[in-house]
Amino acid sequence: MNRNRVRAFLAVAALVMAVPGLAVAQTSPTPTIPPDPADQFFDDTVLHEIRLTINSKDWQSLKIHYLENTYYPADFRWRDQVARNIGVRSRGTGSRSGVKPGLRVDFDRYTTDQKFLGLKSFVLRNNTQDASNMHERISMLFFRRMELAVSREAHTKLFVNNAYAGMYTIVESVDKPFLKKAYNENDGYLFKYDYNADDKPYYLEYRGSDPAQYVPSPFKPETRESDPPPQAIAEMIRIINQESAAIFRSTIAQYLDLQKFIKHIAVEMFLGDNDGFNGNYGTNNFYLYRFENKNLFTFIAWDKSNAFIDGPEYPIWHNIYDVPEANRNRLTIRALGYDDLRTLFLDTLLECAKSLSQVDPTTPADTRGWMEREIEKEHDQIKDGVLADPDKPYTNADFENEVENLRNFARQRGDFVKNEVAKARGAL
Repeated sequence: MNRNRVRAFLAVAALVMAVPGLAVAQTSPTPTIPPDPADQFFDDTVLHEIRLTINSKDWQSLKIHYLENTYYPADFRWRDQVARNIGVRSRGTGSRSGVKPGLRVDFDRYTTDQKFLGLKSFVLRNNTQDASNMHERISMLFFRRMELAVSREAHTKLFVNNAYAGMYTIVESVDKPFLKKAYNENDGYLFKYDYNADDKPYYLEYRGSDPAQYVPSPFKPETRESDPPPQAIAEMIRIINQESAAIFRSTIAQYLDLQKFIKHIAVEMFLGDNDGFNGNYGTNNFYLYRFENKNLFTFIAWDKSNAFIDGPEYPIWHNIYDVPEANRNRLTIRALGYDDLRTLFLDTLLECAKSLSQVDPTTPADTRGWMEREIEKEHDQIKDGVLADPDKPYTNADFENEVENLRNFARQRGDFVKNEVAKARGAL
């Protein structure tokens, strides 16, 4: 570099150092995202305590009419924070109970725009179908470990009118605040797959071009209820069922990311969820979100009470190839017909096995995998509250037995899945 260039370089450097605005422009940090005030409510390192105050006659009516969705006014307390005149109602499908009701809590039911820590609502899951009380929370944690957007969860002791009502799970609602946090948008269209206990199992068969065959049942609008666009769902299902192999993947691409879909069903399969997308009762337990200004949908997992219950040897092809063709989910079969997507399914199962068994590098003497450690953490946290639960539909021995079943799943599932994947690849 000649002397003139050196002088010019030094002059520019001096100018930058002398003018604060220029120097800051070169070093400004990336703006930080403000913390979510609801994080503390879903903090699963502690056992929470929620108190509801409700007219005793209303509480009794809710229990008697537990199969209905009637709302009742109540006051809500968590720590030192109180929300008054909220709405509560019975909720659930197979888990509904007149003894220990599952509850939906709506902060803005009677008071317009009322929120709690930024939340419009949340669910108090009663865990009547899960003696361990852990299936749901462990499953959702695992989905998040696999980088899929799902609800945050934590355990709580619930008191109603100062009487202990039992151990519950706090579940984040899949709603507009959830969508904003998960996808940085919430003006698209959210649908809940609304399966009722007496409905005929549905496997995403094409029911014709009439949108009313799909919305509001089985796809129930959860946002923008006054203008849901059912045509996109009808067309997506038509493509799944009728599009030729030559153009299927290019045509479906505007509606679904097939790789994300494969990851979703692989995680469910690894968890042994017999009531999920490829469950024993047809397609079930998910939300479907259509992004803003697009036809593109994504699946959001929901309700994993039936994960784990069939044990660590739950087949990796269960309800995919081991059932009659009429009982196979049309999207799953179509997607797994492609070699690369089938490979992705198997690869994801292996990733799940690795994640399940991952040890804590900060405690080298502890050889337990992630899930086994999580089970013990949750067991220690909720044990006393579960044993004292006056309305649980199972015994204390049932609770401890189901926790032991979870331990066995954690210890054996990974090796079983690895062997199943090896067999599947050998058969290709």
